[in-house]
Order: sequence, then C-alpha cells, then structure tokens
Amino acid sequence: MVKKILIGLVVLVIVLLASLFLVPIIFKDKIKAAIDRELARTINADVVFDVNNFSLSVFRHFPNITAEMRDFGVLNREPFAGEVLFAADRLEVEVNLKEILFGDQMAINGITLVDPIINIIVLPDGRANYDITFPEEEVPVSEEPSQFSFRINYWNVVNADIVYDDRSIPFYLDMRGVNHSGSGDFTQAVFDLDTRTVADSVTVRYDGIEYVTNKKAVADAVISISEDYTRYTFKDNKALVNDFAMTFEGWFKMNENDYAMDISFGSPENSFRSLLSIVPGMYTESFANLKTEGELQFDGFVRGTYSDTQMPAFRLNLKVHDAMFQYPDLPTPVNNIALDMMVDNPDGIIDHTVIDVRKLHLDFGQNPFDARALISTLYPTQVDARVQAKLNLAEINKMFPVQGLDMRGTYAIDLTAKGVYDSLKKTIPSVDAVMSLANGYIKSSEFPMPVEDLRFNASVKNNSGSMAETFIAVKCTGRC
Repeated sequence: MVKKILIGLVVLVIVLLASLFLVPIIFKDKIKAAIDRELARTINADVVFDVNNFSLSVFRHFPNITAEMRDFGVLNREPFAGEVLFAADRLEVEVNLKEILFGDQMAINGITLVDPIINIIVLPDGRANYDITFPEEEVPVSEEPSQFSFRINYWNVVNADIVYDDRSIPFYLDMRGVNHSGSGDFTQAVFDLDTRTVADSVTVRYDGIEYVTNKKAVADAVISISEDYTRYTFKDNKALVNDFAMTFEGWFKMNENDYAMDISFGSPENSFRSLLSIVPGMYTESFANLKTEGELQFDGFVRGTYSDTQMPAFRLNLKVHDAMFQYPDLPTPVNNIALDMMVDNPDGIIDHTVIDVRKLHLDFGQNPFDARALISTLYPTQVDARVQAKLNLAEINKMFPVQGLDMRGTYAIDLTAKGVYDSLKKTIPSVDAVMSLANGYIKSSEFPMPVEDLRFNASVKNNSGSMAETFIAVKCTGRC
C-alpha cells in the first residue's frame, strides 16, 4: 500500500512539473489573445511582448518556481507617440509555490529586472506618459476585508537607464548604469525598507541650470515605512556623489493634497577634497593624484509642506577653511582657499530666498582673489557684491592648463555692485568697476601668430540703475 502511495505521489509530481512546461506551450496562442484583449481594454499604450519569450522553471531556484519574460516593453501613444515608457531585456520572478497553493499569501521570493529602460515625461500642463490606463467604471467595494496579502523578500535592478523629465517644474534627472537592490516585508503595518543604489552617471538639471553633471552616485538607505505606506522615516541613510558624502535624517509624509517633510542633512566625514570631486571638470582620471588640504562644513534642512502652491522652507550652510589644491605635475597650487556661504529660505516663498556669500578667497600663486555677494531677494533681485583680484595670467595658465593655449600678462579688477536687477523694468544695480591688463600675450594652437603687447584700462559706471545710463570707457595703451 505504501509503495502504491509513493508511486502515485511521484506520478502526481511528474504530471504537475510537466504541466508547468507544457501549458504555456500548448495554450500560448490563447494566453496571448486573452492578454491582448485585457491590455486593449485597460491600457492606452502599445505593449510589446512575445509569449515565445516566456518560460517557467522549477530547477533554477528549486523548490520555488521561476517565471521569466524576455524582450518586452511599453510604447506611448499621443501626445507621447514614439516614446519608450518602459523596456527590459529580462524580467525574472521567483515565486513560492507552496504558499500559493496552500496559503493565503502571494509570496514572491525575488524579482530581478535586467537592462531596463525607464523614461518618464511630464508635460508643462501636467500630463504624464506613465498615465496609460483607461478610466474604468466604479466597482462596488466589499466591506469585508480581504484575507489575501502580498510579500516580497528581495528585488534587484541590473544596469538600468532612467530618465525623469518633468517639464511642469521644470526638473530633469538622468541616471545611467543603475544597479539597485532592496528588501522589505510589505505585509507589516510598520517595516524597514533596506536598499542600495549605485549609478555610474547622474545628471540633474533644474529650470535650465545643470547642478550635477555625469557624477557617480551611491546611496544606502534604511527607511521605516508606516501609516499605510504614507510616512517615511530616515533611519540610516548615506548618499555618495563622487567622493562627496551626505547623511540624512528626519521624515517625509505623503498627504492627500500635499507632502509634509522635516529632513536634515549634513556631511560629517567630508573634506575639501570631497567638495572638489563634484566641481565640474575636476573629477577626472588624475583626480586620485590631486594634492589637496582643507576642512569642510556642510549642513542644512528642508522643512514644511510642498504642494502646487507652496514650497517648504530650506537652508544650506557651506564653509571651507585653510584649503588648497594642486594638479599633479603642475608647479603652482591654489592656496589659502576660504568660503563662507549660506542659502536660506525661511518661509517657502521662493522669492524670499537669501544667498549670502560672506567670503570667498583664493590665492592663485602670489595673486589674491576676493569676493563677497548678498542676494536678499530673487525677484526683483536685490544685489550687494564686490570682487577684487590681481592675477598673473602666466601663473593661472600653469594652474589650469588648456591644451594649445598660452597666456601672459597682469589682469586686475575692482568691482562693486549694489541695487536691484529687474529684467522687466530694465533696471540694474549701481556699478562701479575698473579693470586693467598689462603686458598681455595670447597664443592659440588654432592661430599661427600670437597677439602681443595687450594693454588697456577700462571702467564701467552706473549710478542711476537704468541700463541706458551705463557708461563704459576703454583706453588702450598698447594693442587692443
């Protein structure tokens, strides 16, 4: 009797395993037709897939079932016709068969997405290319709670290219070569989401200004999720852009009509070298050999409510002390670097933002450069600034070499600007500036003959603030 039972169980297992392989093959045309009908009813986009690229396996992660889909994607229709919303080389889902058959929970052991392209676009009027579902008739909701739940143990994204282009803000984010992994028990009312993200290249642009260009980024985050997945508390979080590290703490809350937040950030482990790594053009192959010294302080916060009509308050503090840097194989360093800057917005009204560069000092060899600037309102822009410098162009050429360019001479500037800049009213701050160049020399590899004996004295004055009453005088004492 026992032998017959064992033989029966073996036969049952063989039949089940065979069906897992044969059902998708035998009924693939009917399966695709049913999927196409459902997609046409619910999705306003072109979904590209081939049932021949779908497979099931019980051997890859035995005893779990592994479902795999290759070469599929979603293409937008008007007004985003021709845009790829999503595409991937491979999607692999590992499912716990026992819990599906005998439990009340969809237990996904893991999801792996390989070489995906994610391209999100939001038009200036708010229409988004990810909004691809047709509106459905309201379906009565049962008052009886569902006993079915969903759990996922881990997920991986391998070599993703992600673009978020929101033209309504306007904000642009481009991430290339993204590798991401995470885990979290979504069946719990309160749980920790543990993630790691590495991107080979990150570019960030806001309102036409590029703030981050092709920077390598790493982010490790442990975030507590609660209140029906609407509140996110930062527990242990660190982000690294090139060599510049930031830590975060606080919380973020998604409300029905807005977002509330209280997030503080800082960089307790950084140095001046870390700051240089995010300066455009500095983080090259020779950066590892760049000689640097100096201390860095960086901190700030974002606090308040973000909505269609409101922004949160924010503050950023940046200080650099006793810093220097010198390119490898170049004789002259940039010394005595000091910076004291604050960006502050006390109430979330963007025009109330204050940008205060209290001090900026650099010594280019034996040549000092000093500047300060206070912008107390963004529009109309209230400016109080001064720049003083006396530069030996031959020394500058040694510190920041440009291939094929040779410069010499002594350049000096003393500039003050105070008042209001208003592009609509055509007003500018009062300006008093004097500039001079002595013994100037420029030679470029693109032109055979150098320009020599460049000498001039120039002044720019405006006492009224009217653009039309700006006086510019240039006196050449050599070649101009």
